[in-house]
Amino acid sequence: MQLTPEIKAQLDQQKQQCVFCKLISGEMEAKTVFEDKTTIAMVDIYPAVKGHLLYLPKEHYPLMPYLPPEEFQHFFGILPELLQAVKEGMAAPAMNVLISNGGVAGQQASHFSVHLLPRDDGDGFYNFLFDENKQLNADQLNILQRNFPMLMGNHFQKNPAGWHQGAGETPIFLKEISSKYKVIYEDEKLVAVIVQPGAAPGQIRIYSKTEERDAYQLSAEDMTHLFYAASYAASLLFEGLKAQGTNILLRSGYTDDNKQGRLLIDIISRKEGDALQGIIWKQKQPSYNVDDVKSRIKEHTWKIGMKQQKKAAAEPRKIIVQEKKTGRHEIKDAIEQFRKR
Repeated sequence: MQLTPEIKAQLDQQKQQCVFCKLISGEMEAKTVFEDKTTIAMVDIYPAVKGHLLYLPKEHYPLMPYLPPEEFQHFFGILPELLQAVKEGMAAPAMNVLISNGGVAGQQASHFSVHLLPRDDGDGFYNFLFDENKQLNADQLNILQRNFPMLMGNHFQKNPAGWHQGAGETPIFLKEISSKYKVIYEDEKLVAVIVQPGAAPGQIRIYSKTEERDAYQLSAEDMTHLFYAASYAASLLFEGLKAQGTNILLRSGYTDDNKQGRLLIDIISRKEGDALQGIIWKQKQPSYNVDDVKSRIKEHTWKIGMKQQKKAAAEPRKIIVQEKKTGRHEIKDAIEQFRKR
């Protein structure tokens, strides 16, 4: 998405009223557990579960597609290490990552944010336990099947990856997926399927091929690739199925809503008044000491970034080619092609 002078002016106006921008600048107090030059993570003062963090870019971007390529890669590249810090600080065996795109999906501020929720099997949090009983019609199914591979193909044409040659091998732990769901895309790092029936008439699920259960075990590159794919899926549901919003939900580890403990991302279409209003929790102040949670997680965030530093030190002669374009360009291409139909 090209940030025109008009869009930049609108964003500057939004920043003046943005609560998150005030927390980031220090104008309001934040329970910060991690920050670097471009990102910040803080304890949510109205948490869904104990240890709930808000993870944000410091710059004001209203939606994921606005993030510049280098910020997108950094933001999601360090996410595995941030999840590991939460896991260790809260002794949590499972994790959720939630992104709400649009007001109907539960986005409550115009500043792009990600919710990190430590989870455990039997923790009593049921907001992500959905009835999967909504069907796509044949035309809608065809739109997803035809266009998602195109979006991923465009991505690799514009951003070549040395590891990408084709569909790759399917790991043993995903062998049954093709018999259970309609596979619409596959490469060496992920497989994307349509959940039919789903939680909404439009649900794309992405499985990691490189890690069966634990998101914090992913490399920076693998996590970023999963979220590139998720962003394209969200765009396709918005433009192709006319969704009014989308939720992107990563599940990792055993919980009441993830009985197999698989690492996966659900991208779910949303519309006003749909049956998924319970995804977003009611805001209330916690009964426990938030500063204690902050201390427990912050104790482990000092390690964030060390994996990438060690990798760079171990490969001093390796030339790292930065991707020149991010999902924003593929989203724009897809929208233009849809409009021509």
